[in-house]
Amino acid sequence: MATAHINSASSSSAVNSGTWRALAWLGVALQAAALVAVWWLQRWGGLWTIGGFFVLSLAFMLVKDRIPSLMSFLIVCAALLNAGGWAWNWFEQLVWYDEFIHTFTPFALVSALMYRLWTGGSINDAPGSGSFILKAALIGLGLGIAWEIAEMLFLNLHFTDTLVDLVLDTIGAALGGWFAGWAIHNQGVAQRS
Repeated sequence: MATAHINSASSSSAVNSGTWRALAWLGVALQAAALVAVWWLQRWGGLWTIGGFFVLSLAFMLVKDRIPSLMSFLIVCAALLNAGGWAWNWFEQLVWYDEFIHTFTPFALVSALMYRLWTGGSINDAPGSGSFILKAALIGLGLGIAWEIAEMLFLNLHFTDTLVDLVLDTIGAALGGWFAGWAIHNQGVAQRS
């Protein structure tokens, strides 16, 4: 199985820079501060959600050489937005928030996943091609279905809300697939050795 190598001469700071990495670590620090704040305010439901997203963000930051720093930053942002939505009830307060989260989160997660799958040799489709983006969309749909099943255990959902969420999950994931293809080309890893 061939693996891709990053050509550092053509690697772009648009995708992989110390600035994105520093901003991602700042996001992790914000999550840690939010964790302390909800603990101090005794918002126990928020404590669990922020804690879970904090652990997820930390895990992604510790795999720094596996995905570009911009993707790490996007995942930390998604975790921050999800944790804030659950802890401070932004899903109920802001009408559009649920739709935004169901587009942005799959975009961030699937872009990193597709990047890793391609650079690891698990996907052979040309980065950014229709089949590459279709695979990303299907992965996003699968993750969206799993998330909706988990939500059904805790929330009283309506069929139309679930359907809209799944459509937005799929759109976000397809955009993530396109973005992963762009990042692969931008990093100079589009040619396997």
